[in-house]
Amino acid sequence: MAARIVKTGYALAFLCIIAGIVYFFAANWPEMGREVKVGISIGVMAAFYIASAALWGRHRFLGRWMLIGGVLSFGIALALLGQIYNSHADSYWLFLAWLAPTAVLASLTKERVLSVIAIGLLQLACWFYYFPSAYRIEWTEWSSFGVLSLFVIVNGVLFIFVRTPLMACLAYMAMQGWLLVIDVTGFSYGRDAWWPYVYAALLAGLLYYFLVIAKQRLYVLLTSLFAGLFLLIQYIRLLADHFETWLLLIGLMAAAAVLYGGVVLLRRAGLFSAETKAGRRFLAVFQAIVTLAASALAIQSLLGLYFLWTESWSPYVLFFISIFGFVVPASFGRRWNPVVRYTLLAVGYGLGVAMAWEVSRSALFLYAIGLAIGVIGSSDSGVRRLTTVALTVYFGIALSSVMDDGRKVLLTLALVSGGLYAYGRFRGTPFLTPLVLAFGALGIATSVDVFAADGLYVTLNIAMILALAFFLFRGRQLERKTAWVYTALYLVLKYYELAWNLLHKSVSLLAAGAVLLAWAVWLEKRNGFTWGRGVRWGRRVSLLTLIVVIAQFSFLGYTVWQKERLLRYGDVVKLELEPIDPRSMLQGDYIQLRYDISTIPSLDGSGRVQVGLRKGEDGVHRLAGVYMVNGEKRPGYTPQPGDVIITGTFHGPQVVYGIESYFIPEKTGMKRQENVRFAYVRVSENGDALLEAIRAE
Repeated sequence: MAARIVKTGYALAFLCIIAGIVYFFAANWPEMGREVKVGISIGVMAAFYIASAALWGRHRFLGRWMLIGGVLSFGIALALLGQIYNSHADSYWLFLAWLAPTAVLASLTKERVLSVIAIGLLQLACWFYYFPSAYRIEWTEWSSFGVLSLFVIVNGVLFIFVRTPLMACLAYMAMQGWLLVIDVTGFSYGRDAWWPYVYAALLAGLLYYFLVIAKQRLYVLLTSLFAGLFLLIQYIRLLADHFETWLLLIGLMAAAAVLYGGVVLLRRAGLFSAETKAGRRFLAVFQAIVTLAASALAIQSLLGLYFLWTESWSPYVLFFISIFGFVVPASFGRRWNPVVRYTLLAVGYGLGVAMAWEVSRSALFLYAIGLAIGVIGSSDSGVRRLTTVALTVYFGIALSSVMDDGRKVLLTLALVSGGLYAYGRFRGTPFLTPLVLAFGALGIATSVDVFAADGLYVTLNIAMILALAFFLFRGRQLERKTAWVYTALYLVLKYYELAWNLLHKSVSLLAAGAVLLAWAVWLEKRNGFTWGRGVRWGRRVSLLTLIVVIAQFSFLGYTVWQKERLLRYGDVVKLELEPIDPRSMLQGDYIQLRYDISTIPSLDGSGRVQVGLRKGEDGVHRLAGVYMVNGEKRPGYTPQPGDVIITGTFHGPQVVYGIESYFIPEKTGMKRQENVRFAYVRVSENGDALLEAIRAE
């Protein structure tokens, strides 16, 4: 018990320190110069790696987390360089440069956390390549399909060849996710005329393989989940085009088919035996997938039929049908097939929620009380989970009609869900759903955009921190896992919150991390724990790891040298701009810039382009012509003395020069974008550009 508490203290301290570092640099403190920022980031990275080397053989737990800290701090340093030199916000190059050494270190050290980070970085690189945050790409139909298919293939290859089950699972989920992106984006390109058939055949083939040949339960579940999402998306698309009775009836039949297929599969496949703990877990998940897919189809179809057939009916009619036609029979049908029972409950709750906004407050409160009694009195875990979710939703709708502040509604819901969980734990029959909902309500309440920290803001955050701390240090295994997930989410959401400055949040997190670290060290020494020694690396692994770390420092140093040289010797170009103000994932607030040279109608296709800029009488550089496209000179433009050639990447008429983001101190975006009209850019001899400043004149 004490050893686990010490480990939790170390892990929480590490998380707070890493988050504090990210917050600190994202705040973009204007009083700190470029040299100081770079020095601090490289110093932090060096400290993590040196600590890892010193602790690896003596303190396995801390040694591995210091190594992970070094990898994360390298990414933070890359993001900081992008902020300092105004490179793209959330650029896919950032994540690719971060991915390369992370993947190598994961392979060398066999550290599972590094492998997970590498998979995550790969997906982020893919995402921001296709969906860049600082500019927009107009993909053609086949370029879109080709790029997304490449992402699918890369993750598919990883799934086939990686050896660890966790990494294979993550790669498979990513592969299916990108297949789903192909499906969704196909609506814009006319790909929906043929792709759904290809994807459906692929899903059917994979489901058959994992179910009949490989007999792998996990991949049956994952494939079934994505198949359900695919079916739901296709149905929504069809409804958008054909909102008619015949299609809604087909939707009901599809829901029945999904339900029947799930029941038959559970009876005949033999993959989900309830005789073991793992079997029961897989059984519950598969039941949930079938229930969600069938109920989602049924709810949409029934609501559609209701609106088509009964335009003048009172909402109370459907509300009471949902209760007495679905919820009540399913509640008392204890001998029914569980999947059928759960699906009827889900349909009843879903239909009722659709009408709940039109029903009187007293009816909702009475229904919520009845649901609370049902949660307490039911012995079926599936019924309890569904009813708990329904209780939270209905009670939240009822409370929103009497409370003006949504945060108070969420706090009340958190207290109710927490009370249900405490009651179940006291009776010895706890189930995790109320705890998940309680943390979820508190998490949303603490991340709602407020521009000043009032008393309720402080109360909510204290409640969230105390609840997380209790379950992290004193909870059972599933409770601790839930608390860790919400701790990470809490820190992520706090990053985007506006009530508290990033700089102040960073100082608080760093202080909390230092206190937790000191407390964990003291507790470890007090109890005299002896940790297992880390696995000694061979000379080859140690040497290769050292080379990778040196390469990271070298890459950072070269990047700084290159940018500083461009700032000193590059030609100055003045461009007219149009700003926007978002926040980057790692780099803080920035102004998103667009130039009159960002769109060149004569360009088509994609690749590299060199554009000639000519200075006008007002001192502003404007487009003089297209010089080269993909290495070939374009007719119609001859560079004149004084012209500046700038290089960019184009997709159709849209051109990206790498100067589309200008990073600013927190909460100064609106003021800046109201006043600035021009960007001052340094351009090197080979056309590389670096955004130096934005000004009003």
